[in-house]
Amino acid sequence: MAETAIAAFCTQCRSRCGCTAFVEEGRLLRIEPDPTHPSGEKLCPKGRAAPELVHHTDRLTRPLRRVSPKGEAEPRFEPVSWDEALGAVAAAMASVRDRHGPEQVAFGVTTPSGSHMSDGIAWIERFIRAFGSPNTIYATEICNWSKDHSSRLTYGWDTGTPDFARCDLAVLWGWNPAATWLARSGEVQKAMRRGARLLVVDPRPTLFARRADVWLRVRPGTDQALALGLAHLLVASGRFDEAFARRWTNAAFLVRGDDGRLLREADLAEGGNGETLLAAGPGGALLRYHSGRGEWLDDPEAADLRHEGVVETATGLVPVRTAFAIFAGAAAAWPPARVTEVTGVSEADLARAADLIAESPRVAYGVWNGVGQSETATQTDRAISILYTLTGSYGDAGGNVPGAAAPFADISGKDLLGDAQRAKALGLGERPLGPGRFGWVTARDVWRAAAEGAPYPVRMLVSFGGNLLASQPDLALARRALAALEMHVHVDFFLNETAREADYILPAATSWEREGLRAGFDVSLEGLRRVQLRPAAIPPVGEARSDVDIALALAARLGLKETMFGCDAEAGHAHHLAPAGIGLDALRAEPAGMTLPGEVPLRPYASGGFPTPTRRIEIYSETLLIHGQPPVPALDSAPGEAEDAGFPLRLGGAKTVAYCHSQGRNLPSLRRLAPDPTLEMAPETAASRGLSEGDWAEVRTRAGRFLARARIVEGLEPDAVFAQHGWAVPVGTPGPGADPLAASLNAAAPTDRADPVSGSLPLRAMRCEIARAG
Repeated sequence: MAETAIAAFCTQCRSRCGCTAFVEEGRLLRIEPDPTHPSGEKLCPKGRAAPELVHHTDRLTRPLRRVSPKGEAEPRFEPVSWDEALGAVAAAMASVRDRHGPEQVAFGVTTPSGSHMSDGIAWIERFIRAFGSPNTIYATEICNWSKDHSSRLTYGWDTGTPDFARCDLAVLWGWNPAATWLARSGEVQKAMRRGARLLVVDPRPTLFARRADVWLRVRPGTDQALALGLAHLLVASGRFDEAFARRWTNAAFLVRGDDGRLLREADLAEGGNGETLLAAGPGGALLRYHSGRGEWLDDPEAADLRHEGVVETATGLVPVRTAFAIFAGAAAAWPPARVTEVTGVSEADLARAADLIAESPRVAYGVWNGVGQSETATQTDRAISILYTLTGSYGDAGGNVPGAAAPFADISGKDLLGDAQRAKALGLGERPLGPGRFGWVTARDVWRAAAEGAPYPVRMLVSFGGNLLASQPDLALARRALAALEMHVHVDFFLNETAREADYILPAATSWEREGLRAGFDVSLEGLRRVQLRPAAIPPVGEARSDVDIALALAARLGLKETMFGCDAEAGHAHHLAPAGIGLDALRAEPAGMTLPGEVPLRPYASGGFPTPTRRIEIYSETLLIHGQPPVPALDSAPGEAEDAGFPLRLGGAKTVAYCHSQGRNLPSLRRLAPDPTLEMAPETAASRGLSEGDWAEVRTRAGRFLARARIVEGLEPDAVFAQHGWAVPVGTPGPGADPLAASLNAAAPTDRADPVSGSLPLRAMRCEIARAG
């Protein structure tokens, strides 16, 4: 039988590369790039390894039920029918819901940025919210929170899609697309070839760091200080877009010196309009801005950004300063000498970077885990976002543009959880502006609830993919929590460490074995115009079912059919596409995808402003103030600045192109590329500890230890080392009973410090010591 070519896109990582799948007699033979696709120029090793994944001999192909007691060293399972498994899982969910409330069933969802969940996540979230649980372990606080959500405290939107195709300067901050997003990496390289300049902020000498016009080799965990220092150089020299700051940010608004609130017309006299905010004008005059309508009532060009003075209010004289003056003061606390001392970036490089930003008319930037995995993650993102705001590029051609090429309906069910149920999200009381608002909770909060019953017990966990024991810290607490559950269900491709603790294991189909819808490929603004309904390349292996089918089957048994579009995936797809005027039949007729006629709108704020409380980019955040957080990203001292005699090195995480999180280490072609976990270190760091290239090293922190092979890297600072997370297979020359988590970076991650807004952990700035492994 001849092989068949099928248009597709790969879901193995965030790149979602357009490709062609070649199949024969129900087997996936290979995938090849599709250069006609917006994200299809190349494929990474993970994509090329797809056939190894799909046809792996260890694939889960039948539902399994535990028959051995919890805690047994080698768990035993027996196959059961889908009907029996789904019936038992649904019955357990209903029992907990009816006896104790749906919040006592927690869920886990693997990342859509780096797994086959990419085109099914909205369905799973809708199912969870329809069921009524506000507790989903989503790991957003240590992944995409800063770029997708905390950025909304500044812009009202996420960081947007970088328009590298038209930028004059590309900035990569704490993000290495060469290892994590192949299609975006290609966009940056094309920008460089046409003459755009490159600024890289990264402690490691990555591919792009070595090619950059300016590389800022920042110490792990000090990015906020660096952003404030760069902002100070721009503000002090007046080299920023003042017109944009006056017109489209709240920089000119006056802030009360007594309570920190924005000054309103209602403060001046009884009966004044509370939605009319006041700015400083010439000679101490007050300019008016109506936040409800998003309109200036006076000329914003007359605003004095640096005004400080006193205003007569209805209750007396009140000192006031502009939001810009307050931010400028926070930035001025970080002059070049102090920034150099804390971050390790030289004053000369700081000046070169500031010049590069100031001299570039159009700036686009990418930011991700490098700044998001920090105990100051939210304020670090705020500092970077405000620094970027000073360029005036947000939303414009050659900048970062929010939005899509067409309207699409969200089917993830954010409206399905009522206020009372949403308020029960674990950790929301401590972090009211954090991920808990959306039902995304930290694994640590779920572990405490399951193991200790605080603030209420979690009795059941249903996980769609992921490997929580390998990807989250505090292993001892996690094991206690999993052992305490009344029921634990895991959906996956393989029997990983977390699945081994489950009561029921359900075999998931890969994306090559099911249909998948993608509305926009955010590799570029042009890519956002592509909509594609990928057909199944092959039938499911064994009895595997897609995550979506599993969720719909459980929903039907739980009486949620009406809320889940009749448990009909096609009906949900149609609802999602309807606002854009796209039909499923039309998409099926073009399996390589349709290109929408519209463009992603530029300057979407031009009519109506930004989706923030002031309808402007918020340099000063009253929302943060109200919730007890600094309204500007001021910083007294950088995290980890204090030395620790027992742990003198800074430990960070780094990603590799071979693997995505805890996946892929059982695939031969990928294991040949990266056979062992590595620990990158400077030559002098290795020499002082008696380590040579390839030696096994033990890494110790105050929280734990793990193993990795020494890798000597020129260009690293002597006080910084970098490991890879996600190792959950025996390493070295393991014998019987070898610990598959011996190389787990997260086993040594401390949890005593966290970002107060998001709950993010300092996984990129831990203190450690290393030695040759015994």
